[in-house]
Amino acid sequence: MSTVDRGGSSAGQGSSTDNRAAQIIDFDLARCRKIISDLHYRLTRFSNSDRFYEEYELALYEYFEGRGVYGEDEDELYDNFQSEEEFSKFLTWYSLHFVTDEYDKTFPELYLERRKNQLSSLEREILQSYARSVLSVYEVQKVDPGKGVEIRDIFGDRVCSIVDPAAAKTLCKWDLFYGGLIEIRGYQLLGGMPLTIIPQKLRRFIEQNLLEIYHEERENYRNFRDYLKRASAEICALVENAVRNIERPEAPADPEADKSSLTSILFRVEDYDAFLKTIEKSPVFTASEPRKPGALPAKVLRFYWLHKEGVKGQLKNAPGILFLKRDTLMAQCSSAKRAETLRAILEKMFGTIISYRTTVHKSVEKRAEKAPSDRSPDSFEGGSIGRETASRPFENWLDEKIAAIGNITPREAVKTPEGKRRLIDLLKDFENQNERALRRGIKSPDAVFFPVEKIRKELGL
Repeated sequence: MSTVDRGGSSAGQGSSTDNRAAQIIDFDLARCRKIISDLHYRLTRFSNSDRFYEEYELALYEYFEGRGVYGEDEDELYDNFQSEEEFSKFLTWYSLHFVTDEYDKTFPELYLERRKNQLSSLEREILQSYARSVLSVYEVQKVDPGKGVEIRDIFGDRVCSIVDPAAAKTLCKWDLFYGGLIEIRGYQLLGGMPLTIIPQKLRRFIEQNLLEIYHEERENYRNFRDYLKRASAEICALVENAVRNIERPEAPADPEADKSSLTSILFRVEDYDAFLKTIEKSPVFTASEPRKPGALPAKVLRFYWLHKEGVKGQLKNAPGILFLKRDTLMAQCSSAKRAETLRAILEKMFGTIISYRTTVHKSVEKRAEKAPSDRSPDSFEGGSIGRETASRPFENWLDEKIAAIGNITPREAVKTPEGKRRLIDLLKDFENQNERALRRGIKSPDAVFFPVEKIRKELGL
């Protein structure tokens, strides 16, 4: 049950000199949380019922395609879930944020529409809030210990005060995260989707990529918020890929075929019919089962890249495989070098029919990961820079060239908009890591950064 701190002493709970804050139970908030939890369960059952089997299958493909993974069927895709937590995250996204193909609505919208007369006014309000909610990127502005956090949507510039003691324990000032919000009876709450924490140094990369993709595909969306809602699987994958690559940099797949690695190239298909007509006549690619004349295409078509033009041989040993679904093409190879060659062939063959999106290098073997509590201070982003600068007066740092801001000095950086932006992000990163070190109880000088506020004051930030 959720509690909030209210100042003052508790009557009848000791002497008047007792200054301990009373723990007052907010029953309205507790009731909201209980009903939200119950609705999550009912939405999961509703969205996983037999009537929505095709939507579920489509959601699996949509979820994995941005992660560089394709499969022949549902069972093959299941094998790509790395843990129960990942599968649970998929189910939460599917139940709350997936936009159904047949109805063009999320499951909270459908459930509200079909069960409206069976729902209480509070349940309807919660479902309406989920219907309005979109997943976005937020920056933590302030942490209120034991109560919640103040966050800002980096795309909407809207500031919200989240009532969530658990979030106040895990999030620090200037953390970025990808997640969703709901607003119920004056309360602003996290929307149930597990948060993906994003290092500050990835902020501009993610901002620029999302805005660039949106502007390229603007005709497909009503506005940017609609893009965030309908492309949530692609956006979530982009964020997770970026975070994974920066936290655990992986060497690209071996230039020679390597069964322990996989390189996937994602394209957008601008003209599905033209693509299909071209590839079915190509001597370079072949389908596992040629489509019969007049037959409708399957949901996902698989084509093999042949070793030699027109020679099929053993298709399972093909140097590359193509997966075609609606407006998306995924090309997979067990070699980065082969993937580059295949990309060149595809772009030459199809021209403007396809447009390149991204390349994902993925290790097939599972890697043992350290729990967050086992990480050393060195593993936190900005830690090495912090240690380097903590040992000498910050005034010296102001006149040193810093690679993270473009190999110029902080004093030079504040003179240009781009340099100033990079410096502000870097200082946020330092402050964030300093707070994390304090949260973990580390008193080592290596974990204490130079005084960020003094730097801001000195530079007029």
